Amino acid sequence: MIGNPLDLPTILAAPSFVGLGVITSNVYTGETSQWYLNTNNFLRSVRNFIIDVRPTPADAQVCGIHWQVAQGTSLENIHFYMTKPKDDPKTTQQGIYMENGSGGFLSDLYFVGGKYGAYMGNQQFTASGLYFEEAETAIQIHWDWGWTMQNIVVDNCKIGFTIVGGAGGPMSTGQGIGSLHMTDLRMHYVKVAVSTSIMSDNSTALLLSNSGFYYVDTIVEDTSKKQVLLPGGPKTINVDTWGFGRVTSADGTTAFHNGAKLDSPVRDPSVVTGARSQFFTRRRPKYDDLGFSQILDAKGYGAKGDGKTDDTAVLRHLFSAAANMSAVVYIPFGVYIITDTVEIPVGSRVIGQAWPQIMATGSKFSDALHPRVAVRVGLPGQVGVVEIQNMMMTVKGATAGAIMMEWNVHESGQGSVGLWDTHFRVGGAAGTDLTVKDCPKLSGKVNKNCVAASLMLHMTPNSSGYFENVWMWTADHDFDTADQTQVDIYVGRGMLVESKGPTWLWGTSVEHCVLYQYQLSGAQNVVMGLIQTEAPYFQSFPEAPAPFTPGAFPDDPVFHDCSPKNSKSCAVAWALRIVDSSAVHVLSAGLYSFFSRYDQTCLKSGRHDCQDKIFYAEQSYDVWVQNLVTLGSIEMVSPLNGVPTLGKPNRNGFASSILAWLGGSKNVTGQRTFEGYRIHSENTIDIGDFPEACQNTLTALVRCDDHTAEWTKPSYHGLLPEEVDVDSVCDKGCAQAILDWRLAVDTYCGNSTWHNGAAAGVLGSFISQGINETCQTDKNTGKYCNDIIYDFTLSETIEKMPNNELCSDCYVGRLKMMQASPFSYYNKDSFYEDALEQAVKRCSLSNQPTTAKDSPFPPESSEPAFCLSDVTYTTKAGDTCDSLAVNYSVSSAAIFTGNPAIVDCNDMVEGVKICLPLQCKIYKLEEDDTCMTVADATGLDQGDIRPLNPWVHELCGNLQSATETLGRVICITPPGGKFEHNVNNTSSDPAYSEYADKAVPPPKSATLAEKTTKECGRWYTVQKGDDCARVLVQHHISLSLFTQANPSVSQDDCTADLLPGRTYCVGPTKAAFAAEPTIPPHWRFGCFAREADTTNLTVLTLDGISHVKPMSIIACQSYCYQQGWTVWGIQNGDSCFCDNRLRMDSQIIDDSKCNVHCNGNTTNVCGGKDAIEVFADKEMLRVEYESLGCYVHDGNTPAIRGTTGGDTIESPDEMSVDACGSLCTVDKGADFFALWEGNLCTCGMTMVPGARKVSDDRCNVPCT
Repeated sequence: MIGNPLDLPTILAAPSFVGLGVITSNVYTGETSQWYLNTNNFLRSVRNFIIDVRPTPADAQVCGIHWQVAQGTSLENIHFYMTKPKDDPKTTQQGIYMENGSGGFLSDLYFVGGKYGAYMGNQQFTASGLYFEEAETAIQIHWDWGWTMQNIVVDNCKIGFTIVGGAGGPMSTGQGIGSLHMTDLRMHYVKVAVSTSIMSDNSTALLLSNSGFYYVDTIVEDTSKKQVLLPGGPKTINVDTWGFGRVTSADGTTAFHNGAKLDSPVRDPSVVTGARSQFFTRRRPKYDDLGFSQILDAKGYGAKGDGKTDDTAVLRHLFSAAANMSAVVYIPFGVYIITDTVEIPVGSRVIGQAWPQIMATGSKFSDALHPRVAVRVGLPGQVGVVEIQNMMMTVKGATAGAIMMEWNVHESGQGSVGLWDTHFRVGGAAGTDLTVKDCPKLSGKVNKNCVAASLMLHMTPNSSGYFENVWMWTADHDFDTADQTQVDIYVGRGMLVESKGPTWLWGTSVEHCVLYQYQLSGAQNVVMGLIQTEAPYFQSFPEAPAPFTPGAFPDDPVFHDCSPKNSKSCAVAWALRIVDSSAVHVLSAGLYSFFSRYDQTCLKSGRHDCQDKIFYAEQSYDVWVQNLVTLGSIEMVSPLNGVPTLGKPNRNGFASSILAWLGGSKNVTGQRTFEGYRIHSENTIDIGDFPEACQNTLTALVRCDDHTAEWTKPSYHGLLPEEVDVDSVCDKGCAQAILDWRLAVDTYCGNSTWHNGAAAGVLGSFISQGINETCQTDKNTGKYCNDIIYDFTLSETIEKMPNNELCSDCYVGRLKMMQASPFSYYNKDSFYEDALEQAVKRCSLSNQPTTAKDSPFPPESSEPAFCLSDVTYTTKAGDTCDSLAVNYSVSSAAIFTGNPAIVDCNDMVEGVKICLPLQCKIYKLEEDDTCMTVADATGLDQGDIRPLNPWVHELCGNLQSATETLGRVICITPPGGKFEHNVNNTSSDPAYSEYADKAVPPPKSATLAEKTTKECGRWYTVQKGDDCARVLVQHHISLSLFTQANPSVSQDDCTADLLPGRTYCVGPTKAAFAAEPTIPPHWRFGCFAREADTTNLTVLTLDGISHVKPMSIIACQSYCYQQGWTVWGIQNGDSCFCDNRLRMDSQIIDDSKCNVHCNGNTTNVCGGKDAIEVFADKEMLRVEYESLGCYVHDGNTPAIRGTTGGDTIESPDEMSVDACGSLCTVDKGADFFALWEGNLCTCGMTMVPGARKVSDDRCNVPCT
């Protein structure tokens, strides 16, 4: 049910109304029977209404909404009006009545009056932005397992929260309050903020944090003992962190915390807002003022949404077009089939009508060994705005390789990228081919057609995101059957968060995935409240990770510590894994395990051993876990190498709960035996040629002794240096780690090879061989064989070696081990083959082969490779890429990439013939060099470095990190010298750009290739025998730009498409591809600053580019306009900022502060050092504002005043909130503005003494 958000409709209960709620989510058909099972009552939403029950009898216990729901549900932007106790002390009216369920999300609810604003009980819920006024009790909670209350405001109520130990009565289960987390509260004029009867030495957990109480008599009282636990007072009292319940300390011990302060985290500025550092929240956008935007209807655009037609192409084009024109995409209800990746670009705003489904299906998503993204949000590294709401992501059939959504975009302003009321559902519904008919439970084997996704949602490392009310569900039952029969459907992973933040997960849930539900991997600045999970009902059959193979994604769990002989409940999915992460805030978590192989004996027996472990922590710090609730797990928290927190001692009713787990709050939790290393990095040359899952395995962390990282080439592994601990190198976990790496690489890389023909995992195989040799032990003594061999008799030849030593277990074993492996030094030194032949003769080893295995590097072709420079060189001892680059004035990277025989730039094999690249003027990078310092030292522009050294990333991020592989010598002029064209000389200098400065005519006798652009400054006529590589290198142009300028040539078959005698463009101008945007007119509004420190806190926040040359007013306007922004500003002559309104606390200052000329147009001023010159494309500059509410003041005058009494403007026909805000803030420089009588606007600097806040319904006159 959705009301008009701009004009809320009112539902008025009649005096004769009879019922449990004016709106009800479930109907009782008997004392215990209902339409829906309360824990399966999914996907319900009510928003944008006014519900008024005041006309009903005060003693009839009428409720505004009866809300008995489960996951994927929400109440939002609803006003409840009930009889106030001061008007009728006997009133029984309530806003919300909730008796049970398994929700859910509540936000932006406004309650006036009532016995209870809300009377609630549920397994778990998240509530944010609730306001209560003049109720007897704002909220009474009679039971829960876990609940997060954030940003709750209580005004003029007798009691804020009443917390009781169960609902009581014949239908009660006896479950009381398991856990309640209350943060960012504000209460004013309340007698008792929290009234509780449950404080005792058990596991009930109650936490107050970052909350303020103004004129509150008592903050917390224990009614059972008539005891004040936390006193209030006549002024503001701030509570940092206070609570009672069981707390696990850093040393792993757990004890009852008897109502006192707790350690509290420092909230990073990126995740908070306001002066009180509240956790940031942002409700779904309403788009009440679209500006230049349009609304594009998906079906009107050509999408069918019929669950049959392939809508891939239409959706791709629709999302791209809408983002380019800053339009909102509206997707009507339907099922939109996609058979390949669909990208939702930066700048997108998407609204679904009623959870329309984007359903991935087909062969491209079917291979779990080659996972493929279904919906990609932005591209890695992109920054901007993406807003998606009210959608559903689904799959159909066997889609084992589907990544349902990949989230790449990072916010440009706080919360500018987000997902609201959007859910992920796999199977259990008609039309999915994953129903009870297709995937019945307990079939005795894994049905490959029911393996339906690899990963639900992936937040990549450079992303951030705001997620609110997002439910990710692998179906445990058939949604569309009357009896909701259970099913076996397999999804590998739930939500993988690699984001460095900020990331907010408000009211999210992930259920029934095989490896884990949530995993934070290298994540930072993450807020999670409340999160809820369930383990798969079928586990441990099969045992996790089956039917998936670990390694496709970072830090996949491998479950090596699980043995079916020891435990049948070990190899079960993790609910939450936190690995290598920091600044994590878990504001309540409900982690549940209800079944073991569909049997609930593990739970109903009271043992709660459906699984052994449920929450894992490794090598993480600044991790704050508060109000943790688990069910069905022996261990509540299992830090690596640490003390587990057990569930049984912390049982509270049905579940186990603790107030806080502080194991990783101020210390590193889950410390690894080894820090670990990576055999390859994302900067490893040619790694981008491998499939993405293969790249993930190649760059995975190897949890092994650092010394082994050096063993990436053939060598004999004897005694280790004294400073190296052999026991550490030979730790079983180390060998297992490298074995896991190799298995994952073999699985996900398949037959993929490096440029030299070697298998993808070749370096790991060398390391594994090194471990095997180093850790070989004598069968009799258990000593390391290297120690035994070291004490052998020194013999001149192998023939003179004593038999007892030659034939010893250690020596023969070493020779056999080396002969059996292509990764040993056996085929590099004939000594070892001679030694093994001697052993065969003298040690009765008649069947032992002695021939060396083939090298893991395929033999080079006998055909000589083409050498463009015609200069070759044979390597010598001590050569490196850098030394050769300096000696021959070439790029070290070009030496490496042009010669597959070079495996290691720092350790070249002697005697190898290599081709030297074309010469250039060189520069050797210093260790602290950046592109900026290189440009300063060489006279280049920063943008010149990448065209001359194509391996450098666009933003120069890998300039230093790639040097380990590619060396430190770069080109600062074109390889081969400055290019002189064979026809039509031009002033263009390709040393600095593959574009020409201006166009010149083609040669007079030239025959242009078909469709070749004429916006060209350099031409070339192809000769017989030319190939594409020669043309591109000689003319310093990339393949992509060459084919763009010459459309008759394809990237896939460039050489074949070149026609001898035809003339091609090898130096297009930028005008060949430029399209001039249409820029609207603009208005200047003056010079602004914010808190006198614009460099740190700008007046425009949603987008921007800094230190850009050339910068001008038109350049900034063009950039912002193309991003969809209507307000822009320029600072310090070179920085452009975009927004849709002027931000709060912005102050207009004297124009003299904007005194820096534009670096792209010195006739204009572009802001100042600490000031921004602001422009907009409308005559009215919209401003950001915060409503303080409805106020009255005696004498029919406004409640604000200026230094001279305030300015009042009358506008009979055109008054609006935006207009008044702009007039007062921009024109008058006022801090406050007020609207009254529909057409009057008053500007002021302060509130008038004696002004009284009243109910918002008093401010009811529409603006003119």
